[in-house]
Amino acid sequence: MPASKLADAATTPLSELRVPGMLHVVAVRSPVPRGALLGVELPRLGKDCRAVLASDIPGRNQVSSFGVAVPLLASNRVRYRGEAVALLVGPDLEALEELRDRTSVLVEEEAPFLDFGRFSSDQVLARRALRLGDSELAFSVASRIVEGDFEVGSQEHWYAEPQGAFAGFDYDKLLVVCGTQWPYHVRDTVAGALGVPPAEIIVRPGPAGPHLDGRIWYPSLMAAQAALAAWLSRRTVRFILPREEDFRVSPKRARYRASYRAALDGESNLSALEVSLALNVGAYGPLAEELVARACLGAQGVYACPNLSVKGYAVSTDTPPLGSLAGLGDAQSNFAMERIAERAAAASGSDPVEWRARNLLRKGSATPTGTPFGQTWPFDELAAALRRMSDFDRKRASFSLADRAGGAEGPWRGIGIAFARQLSGAFVGGSVPNSYSVEVELDKELSLSIRSSAVPGSASVERIWRESAAAMLALDPSDVTLEPPATGDAPNSGPSVLSRNVTIVASLIERACATVKRRRFREPLPIVARSTARVANPVTWTSDGAEGAPFEDAALGGAVVEIELDAWSLEPRATGIWLAVAPGRLHDERHARRSLENAAVLALSQCAWERLDPAPEGLGVEAYAGYRLMPLTAVPPIGIEFIPEGRRAPARGIGELPFDCVPAAFANAVSLAAGIDIDALPVEGELVAERIRPT
Repeated sequence: MPASKLADAATTPLSELRVPGMLHVVAVRSPVPRGALLGVELPRLGKDCRAVLASDIPGRNQVSSFGVAVPLLASNRVRYRGEAVALLVGPDLEALEELRDRTSVLVEEEAPFLDFGRFSSDQVLARRALRLGDSELAFSVASRIVEGDFEVGSQEHWYAEPQGAFAGFDYDKLLVVCGTQWPYHVRDTVAGALGVPPAEIIVRPGPAGPHLDGRIWYPSLMAAQAALAAWLSRRTVRFILPREEDFRVSPKRARYRASYRAALDGESNLSALEVSLALNVGAYGPLAEELVARACLGAQGVYACPNLSVKGYAVSTDTPPLGSLAGLGDAQSNFAMERIAERAAAASGSDPVEWRARNLLRKGSATPTGTPFGQTWPFDELAAALRRMSDFDRKRASFSLADRAGGAEGPWRGIGIAFARQLSGAFVGGSVPNSYSVEVELDKELSLSIRSSAVPGSASVERIWRESAAAMLALDPSDVTLEPPATGDAPNSGPSVLSRNVTIVASLIERACATVKRRRFREPLPIVARSTARVANPVTWTSDGAEGAPFEDAALGGAVVEIELDAWSLEPRATGIWLAVAPGRLHDERHARRSLENAAVLALSQCAWERLDPAPEGLGVEAYAGYRLMPLTAVPPIGIEFIPEGRRAPARGIGELPFDCVPAAFANAVSLAAGIDIDALPVEGELVAERIRPT
């Protein structure tokens, strides 16, 4: 790939990026979910075509994802339908697709593991346990016990463009371009696959667009496959998955099941929780450790609980590897806990907001990791804003079950509320390096360059970085340049996940600029300064618990959702969403509002539209064609209010809060409207009808 294409790669979508003489890549995939791979029978390949098998890999046949090895190409066994067993490389894409269709993959098929609800010990890839106090004693003296079984389905990321990668030679370096949240992970994976030093690989993130945590590890797999094809053919190659193929094999939100028991004391406050949860992480289980850790740490939601017992399992199944979609286990557990909170308030005859206020985590509250809770949240202000914006109290009283029971024609209406916290800062399990750096340079023309491997993901984040730096040094934002985040030119800034771009990267930029400001009139220009952040007290897990600080900070938010049930089909339809958020220091209110609005729409789509149940034969064309997204005509009005916390409040990540609280508020609203307990997502009219119109 010519050096001139470096600039193009930063702004041109991969699907449009082309180089004269480039080759294409297609993957040959397993036709069955599980079995011994006996061989691959290839047709006769044409001129300039070649096949790449696992035996051709000069280095390591793996992408290491959070301590879990996923094969680049299956060698002895296949673990899911659609797993890549070979690559075909050549100049004509249509000819390659025809050759792929004539290729035979020989597998001695075995019965697959597909049910993560009834799993054996050899399917458990990771387990976590948390304990606090004496839950058995608390349950033995409880005045009331509320319980429930909960399920949250999978969800497709639906990227702006499918997964893919470009790889080619730029003089003595191999240049890789892909839509990634973690360029250094791509670099190390490619170097390992080729058996070369990491310094010989340059990774340039392409314009991935909003990624919702779907581009953490999978781009490394795609990039390594493309790099192998380029390395062995000595040509530039392009490997882009067709949309339907991407749908079948790329990671989705991990499916979740949990059983909750909550004990209430004589004053109807939460005294104990017992939770057993499982996440389907698919084949190999990338993100297994982190997903189950975050799901367990989020099991209590935003509530203080003096006695707690949580057991979590990451379960491997012979389905495509599953992972995270904006929430990393928190969203699923918070859905369950908010449904328990609603049930606890009803059982005790309490107002749902008042019950939550009494049981809220407060500064100094005990936590299962031994680190006292260190924040004071403006819960009353948040709750008041939600009540006022949505007219919650009046509507909840008027949407009475008596009307439904009395035979009202409908549509039946309901309104629900839920709260959540978004953790800011870092992963919790220690499998990701907990050190991040950025570098800035002020040159003789008083122009500032920012070097970071963090991937902005949006123009709004870029604007936050520029304006933060400009304000620190009294520059115009137009004088601030964000250098393309290519590895080798920028320090390792870690994965761009969990709102790190706002909470960590923006802060590192400000700190580096503060260093430049101190040195500016004491030494000649140019001045280069680097700022590094390290997690001071990461979580350490033991067999029966954890110690440490699972996050640096947390934002609190809440949602109210109003719905109506269609009088005939009983399909739930949202008629309004209201969000109240305590964001700390806001860098850009317009960006924050846009981020929350987009997340609310995606969360709502998961609530009632996006059903994705992997069949034994895998996700085929039928699943792709039948996957329902919420149409734009169904998007309700969205109201948002920010609760100020003072100028000294830190910047917090808030973009995932709607994924954490909108689904529970939606389920609470449908439960009120239909008079039944809705404990699974997505909610469909057929499910509601079966429950309230039994045959």
